[in-house]
Amino acid sequence: MTKHTVILFLSVFIIIVTLGGFPGWLRTIFLVFSSVTILILAYLSSVVYCSNCKKLITDSENILPFVSPSEIENKQN
Repeated sequence: MTKHTVILFLSVFIIIVTLGGFPGWLRTIFLVFSSVTILILAYLSSVVYCSNCKKLITDSENILPFVSPSEIENKQN
């Protein structure tokens, strides 16, 4: 099950708990647990995205030639 699927199920679970006839203390526990889990999964999703971006940046740096600042100054003079 992917992170996005878990987030979707937890969102539906929050709606069910909110509209259901659960006692206040149990509803609070369910809502806090679900919300914290969604926050953690959302953060982990962004971390994976950023690590993919870093990989793309690293790959592009390997493709493009490196030009040192001294070479740039020599070309300008």
